[in-house]
Amino acid sequence: MRYRKGVVMVSGERDIPILAQVRNSKFVSHQQLFEFMQSGGHEYSRSSFNWRIKRLLDTGLLALCPGTLGRSTSAYLVTREGLLYLEDHGHFATVLNSKTGHLPHPAHLHHALGLNNIHLALLRSGVLAAWRSDVETASGNTISPAPLGKDYDAVVDVWNDGLLARFALEYERTLKSTRQYEKIRHVLKTDTRVGCVLYLGSGSEVVVHLVREFSGISKRLAFATAQAFQQQLLDVPVMTHPQQPVIGFRQLLRGMF
Repeated sequence: MRYRKGVVMVSGERDIPILAQVRNSKFVSHQQLFEFMQSGGHEYSRSSFNWRIKRLLDTGLLALCPGTLGRSTSAYLVTREGLLYLEDHGHFATVLNSKTGHLPHPAHLHHALGLNNIHLALLRSGVLAAWRSDVETASGNTISPAPLGKDYDAVVDVWNDGLLARFALEYERTLKSTRQYEKIRHVLKTDTRVGCVLYLGSGSEVVVHLVREFSGISKRLAFATAQAFQQQLLDVPVMTHPQQPVIGFRQLLRGMF
């Protein structure tokens, strides 16, 4: 379908899912976005998808993330105009909307792309029942009478041996300061809304540091590398305490530990 020059025509079935995914991811690569659209049944043709992305860029609803132009893969973020179109179609997020003071900063690009890879690994496996991104979780926390104790990177529902299980996900690409971890320890101890938290680190050194920082918390905490989780998913061996042997994450979700 051709569009008259100067007129932006947005498809509720094809364009809005793209804009919503980019907003919820904050940043997403071209290939990741195509996979998300395929998985959701919104797009199957690569050429059609490429044309649609180019049109959304040309009309200013999407933008290229600074620093990715000219590289082998592009990464996108939604613009204020794109957020406005989402809101016109009933998709509003309190923490990221057309009147938000600051849009996502490019410094968070690699963290977002890493989270997308984790999300897609779960989608490909067929065990994912629901994924609430940090944008959705944080937005829900601002209006809920019983908010979660933390704006987690994601709240994930999975099928674990036929039973629905929920856990909060944190992706730690780089380490924080000791003072920041002290604050997080307090939050994890007092958050009664989430029973299990999975911390995925960018490498084994990060994971070992996290286990030490959070040891002694009674909540079910699990730690593994992001790479191992993407390969083994619910069967990934996880650490729970510096002095305890590793167990399968699937077992921890069942509460058998």
